[in-house]
Amino acid sequence: MLSGIYENTLDAKNRIVIPQELRSQVANENGEVWLTYSPDACVRIYSDEAHENLVAMIAKQQAEGKETRALQFLFIKSARKVALDGGGRVFLAGEMRKRMGLAEDTDSKVETAVVGSIDHLEIWLKAQLDIKIGEITEEQGFEELRSIGLT
Repeated sequence: MLSGIYENTLDAKNRIVIPQELRSQVANENGEVWLTYSPDACVRIYSDEAHENLVAMIAKQQAEGKETRALQFLFIKSARKVALDGGGRVFLAGEMRKRMGLAEDTDSKVETAVVGSIDHLEIWLKAQLDIKIGEITEEQGFEELRSIGLT
């Protein structure tokens, strides 16, 4: 299970280090991961297995006659398999940086966070993550726990 929030920076070459304890759970034997968009202003990182599961869930929805065009564009057509470099960094291409809300001409290091989210990782701008977390109340969390029978 992927969990935790790891503060980081996007370097001047648009790379971010994936923490070792998370990297070992998402990268395949060739050091590759899947990058794709997210419904939020972040980029998702999937392992081969988690990406295959996502594709299978979307295909199942499609086979059941449900509309999946938006899902296909958001998660499948935008997905890219990329290799981590020797330092465990992943390069974020222009469309991924744009998804996060980064300006094209960012020359300095940008504060980011790598967030574990059960079966995938999310790369956030730290400021955007702080806003998102600030929008969630404890009561909402407890209500969700109750709705799935955990309290």
